[in-house]
Amino acid sequence: MEDQMVISLVVASIVIFLTLLAFWLKKKATESNTILLVGLTDSGKTLIFSKLINGRAVATYTSMKENEYPSYEVANGSRKVKLVDVPGADRLRQRLQSHWLGKEGATVKGIVCVVDSATFSKRAKDVAEFLYDVLYESKRVPLLVACNKQDQSIAKSAEAIKTTLEKEFGLINKTRSSALASTDGDSRKRTLTSSDKPFAWSDLKRSVKFVECAAVDDGADFDLSPVEKWIGSV
Repeated sequence: MEDQMVISLVVASIVIFLTLLAFWLKKKATESNTILLVGLTDSGKTLIFSKLINGRAVATYTSMKENEYPSYEVANGSRKVKLVDVPGADRLRQRLQSHWLGKEGATVKGIVCVVDSATFSKRAKDVAEFLYDVLYESKRVPLLVACNKQDQSIAKSAEAIKTTLEKEFGLINKTRSSALASTDGDSRKRTLTSSDKPFAWSDLKRSVKFVECAAVDDGADFDLSPVEKWIGSV
């Protein structure tokens, strides 16, 4: 009788141990330690990715698949994170939403949205649409808008980009709300905030920060230190 009790206790202990181990492994696997670099094509994402891991600018090309670096050491050296450079081509954008912001969403610790400050005036609407969807899909993940290419004389400042995007987001809110109102009560409301008032960044229940940077080696007064500092803070 005592032997049976001992066996039962051993079996129960093993079951509990295996259950806790499985829980720990699952938690470890889904631990948020991934930093995504996203943005439109030619924004400079891959150059930033390359310089962050190599310490210098190297020749890059338009990415057709993700570039991943599993052990990037943050600026203060306290830990390592996984950097992922996500392609910005339209035909590859669906994978960003379905995979990185969907299936792998729990692993994402922060998102760096890279904007080409030199061509922003021409692409403001496209940048706004892209960023809007990233913010909607990523829920409350901290996000940094890296206003890149500040070494160029025609680059827009981070404050100017922030103000313009705020206005564009307001238009997107109204457009999408109007479209939803005309589709027989579709409840899938893909809007960030209410369209009843002008959009303001302060309305978002998450951290969205804007910084100015440059990835080239001779960026004069600009470099990637604001990006590095932010990655270390999330």
